[in-house]
Amino acid sequence: MLRDSIEDSALERKWEAMRQMCVRNRKKKRSRERKQNIMRDQFKRGKAGEKLILEVLKKKFSSVVDNNETNKFSPMDFSDNTAKIDFECKNRSKYTHNQFDVNGYENGLMFGRNKFDYGIKRLKEGYRQIIYWICKDGIFFWELVNPETQNKEFTFSMNSAKVIGQEAKNIVYVKTKYLTKLE
Repeated sequence: MLRDSIEDSALERKWEAMRQMCVRNRKKKRSRERKQNIMRDQFKRGKAGEKLILEVLKKKFSSVVDNNETNKFSPMDFSDNTAKIDFECKNRSKYTHNQFDVNGYENGLMFGRNKFDYGIKRLKEGYRQIIYWICKDGIFFWELVNPETQNKEFTFSMNSAKVIGQEAKNIVYVKTKYLTKLE
């Protein structure tokens, strides 16, 4: 009888451990699916923003091309090799352009440091560098002309999309007062 009680108790502990493992696995699966859905939504918003900016650019620049068609990892989304201009498009349609300015500190809007570094290289080749942000309150842009004379217009930092578990990356914040609204 004591032996049966001990065996039943051990069996109950095993079943409880298995049940808890199943609960943890279901939570992990839901979390993974949630992250994938967020990433899918961000990708769709990004593509929609690029399409919008491309339409705007084509009205001003007749030779603009979508660099993502030939290389989806292209540092800049669009180029006009005739006018010698590179364009990057960032979709922040969920936010106003100054939403990240808090407590008197002007954070501004951000883009990847890799794009900044690529832009410096292209400046030396004679290409202009323009970054566009689609925001809730309009389309804003900033042109990188000379990083040495514009050094008060931007800051370097690290940031990540924590909601999808992204590791921190080097980024550039362009201060809000240096952004221009596209009319």
